[in-house]
Amino acid sequence: MFVDIKAEMNTPTVRKIIAYAALDGSPAGVAKEVQTYQQSPALNFYAWVEDGTVIGICGYEIHEDHIEVHLISVDKQARGRRVGSAIIKALRDRYRQEIRLETVDEAVGFYQKIGFMTREFPDPTFNRKYRCTLMP
Repeated sequence: MFVDIKAEMNTPTVRKIIAYAALDGSPAGVAKEVQTYQQSPALNFYAWVEDGTVIGICGYEIHEDHIEVHLISVDKQARGRRVGSAIIKALRDRYRQEIRLETVDEAVGFYQKIGFMTREFPDPTFNRKYRCTLMP
């Protein structure tokens, strides 16, 4: 189930899952990420919950013509269970808009596999990144 947990995102379980995807996955970096989401009314933070346990998270922003995903991550023990795909499907079903995001080499294959169009671009931090787009 895809539910809003923005007010409850500062739990150890959620912070651990954020750390997998955050640029700075240190405790200080995760704390900063949590603070950014909780202080911004424009940012949404949802979780994929099964049996009362958060196993995936998604931070995103709603624009007039698209949804911009800033952060998506799945708990390591839940990987391979299609949780990431379920999160993307929930976003598509809820908003029926184009979904956009940027990612790195390690994750681009996942997005391509679930139907995103990808375009590589140079990035000074990662050498290269990918702009990913999924039509509604």
